Amino acid sequence: MAIEPNLKYPSESRTSVDKPIGDVDLVENLPSQNVPHFYVPRTPQEAALDRSINTKLDFIVLPLLAFNFMLCGIDKTNIGNAATTSFAKDAHLKPNDISNAVSLLSVTFVTLQPLSTIIGRRVGVKYWISFMIVAWGSLCMAHAGIKNRETLIALRLLLGAAEAGFVPSVFFYLSTWYPKYHLGFRLGLFAGMYSIAGAFSGLIAYGVFQIHSSKYKSWQLLVEGGITIFAALITFLVLPSKQTSAWFLSKAEREHSLHRMDIDVMKNFEVDQDGNAIKDTRMLSIRDIRDVLTDWKKLLTVVFNILATLPVSAFGTFLPLVVKGMGYSGVKANLMSVSPFVTNNVASCGAFGLFIFVYSSDHFRERSLHTVTSMALALIGLIVMYTSYDPHLRYGFTHVCLAGAFSAGPLIVGWLANNTPLLGPRSLIIGINGYSNIAGVIAGQLFKAQYAPSYGYPLKITMILIAVGMLGFLGMRGAYMYENRWRAKQIAGWDEEQRRAEDRGENGRRGDQRWTFTFTY
Repeated sequence: MAIEPNLKYPSESRTSVDKPIGDVDLVENLPSQNVPHFYVPRTPQEAALDRSINTKLDFIVLPLLAFNFMLCGIDKTNIGNAATTSFAKDAHLKPNDISNAVSLLSVTFVTLQPLSTIIGRRVGVKYWISFMIVAWGSLCMAHAGIKNRETLIALRLLLGAAEAGFVPSVFFYLSTWYPKYHLGFRLGLFAGMYSIAGAFSGLIAYGVFQIHSSKYKSWQLLVEGGITIFAALITFLVLPSKQTSAWFLSKAEREHSLHRMDIDVMKNFEVDQDGNAIKDTRMLSIRDIRDVLTDWKKLLTVVFNILATLPVSAFGTFLPLVVKGMGYSGVKANLMSVSPFVTNNVASCGAFGLFIFVYSSDHFRERSLHTVTSMALALIGLIVMYTSYDPHLRYGFTHVCLAGAFSAGPLIVGWLANNTPLLGPRSLIIGINGYSNIAGVIAGQLFKAQYAPSYGYPLKITMILIAVGMLGFLGMRGAYMYENRWRAKQIAGWDEEQRRAEDRGENGRRGDQRWTFTFTY
């Protein structure tokens, strides 16, 4: 029988997701200037606990969330597969009704991401994720009863609203379980498992919709929606709402899970004039909103993320057409479009894949250069695809392009989370980062049929935008480096009491605004 480590942690200053509504703790024993601003294990016992906690989260929480992510993608795109059946005829739809409805989904899906993430923070992420899954599963089933264009549009708008907050809520949820430099790799695992599953889920969905029944129309939509609702029940039962209710962790692991997250935000307590922690109501305050909307560096990071993820959005929809333009046709073009999405997760053709980038980023505790390097890899792939006339070479470099392009998204979410220690602003900025889905709108305007078969013009514009994004992230790196150096100079002459006063917020600064906070870059 394993002997649990006898580690004792202070009960004061609980700042993790475990903190109950209305709980008030004394802020005592704040860290000195020699304590790192992020969690690192201090003993072999703590390192062993980290491995145990992370392994359980990696094999229980991450696969469950990734499976739900796959269902999210299937339920959002299955109308395209349904269109290959008699669905449009049975629903009395005109030729352009389905394509227009697909575009309209983005209206609610993109715009409601920040609001949905904020709601998740307020009601509890576990409960909000479960509710969203039930909602979009039910709406998927409702598609089977569509009889006119108006109903189709209404359901697509509602479906976009239901799915809007899922990914940013999952990112926020994971950021409350994994410390700063354990997080990036897990965000990459989440995105990577989805891309592997998603590559084949399209084939599965397509196969299901080839099974026709004269008696039961659109039964496939009912089945897919039913599976999603069942997954929501499993999610509600399995997903822990907080560290103290994590059924798969031992008592020592629960305590250490709380302890390491406390350290990650140790210098970000909110206190009143008596030195007591302000009640955490999980509400987003006006100051939270103002702080996020006036933080130009984080907002520009979101803008550059749109450019970084453009190849993923473009090829996620148009890769079969691009491959077809390389000389492949029909079913072969569709099948060959699967491979690049799978190989973006492994070292392939001498290029780093998604998992390599995010693991390296956590290991070296660095975000910006890893992001820029991954974008450079995507740029190299695009350059060869644009300049080469060899179809085999062009197809091979789609793998290189996506190996880099897929890595940027998780790295940037980790970067934003690292630099936003307070949970209220963190939930908002991760939600705003969901606007990176605007890249899909840009891709839709670029990859038009008039540029077939080579799609030279769209590839050229994509290259230019990727290059602009790379320069932007290098600029953000420089800005954060300058800010860290400036803060270091300001506090160089401070004594311990002045540092503690800054940590307590006595100077009016909080979270990452405090001069004792060091930005990740």
